[in-house]
Amino acid sequence: MCPIDTTADRFGPFASLVTLWQSRRRPNGGLPRRSDFKAEEFSDWMGRIFIAKIEHDPFDLRFTLWGSTLCEWWRVDYTGQTLGTQSSDPDAWSVERGYFAEMSRRPFFGFAGGSLTEYGRSHIKVIGLDLPLSNGEGLDQVLSAHLRVDVDQDLAQLLPDCPFVAFDDRTRRNDPEVPIRW
Repeated sequence: MCPIDTTADRFGPFASLVTLWQSRRRPNGGLPRRSDFKAEEFSDWMGRIFIAKIEHDPFDLRFTLWGSTLCEWWRVDYTGQTLGTQSSDPDAWSVERGYFAEMSRRPFFGFAGGSLTEYGRSHIKVIGLDLPLSNGEGLDQVLSAHLRVDVDQDLAQLLPDCPFVAFDDRTRRNDPEVPIRW
């Protein structure tokens, strides 16, 4: 997790996306809407983006767009499906649901990544930047852009200047009002 007011130059290869997102914040500091962006503004990321709609009761993400390169890497197309439904262990995605629920409660830039082992692709490792979007009444969508990285590369190496903190789902489940400390 990384504060949404962190300067874009601290996001390494994701800096241009953070600059774009921050330029579309509402005048009152609120989150940008999906409609604030044009598809061509993401030309450098085409195929490596997903957009997910937040569902409530129960909380989940439903992918409205799953890029063509993501389809190649994962060997599945998640468009129209919910988080983890095509993995070898759909129940293993509870931590990710908690992460997005926390983003819904207190927006942040999020990073997620790892090898695609659950999809039989352990030789592929990706890191994604999750950008929160709002309809004006809280988080309603997430736009995420992904990079393929070397299997021995981690987030700290990719973004040495980014002030991120690890998401700790156990703390959030035990005390949902625990403030995020940056």
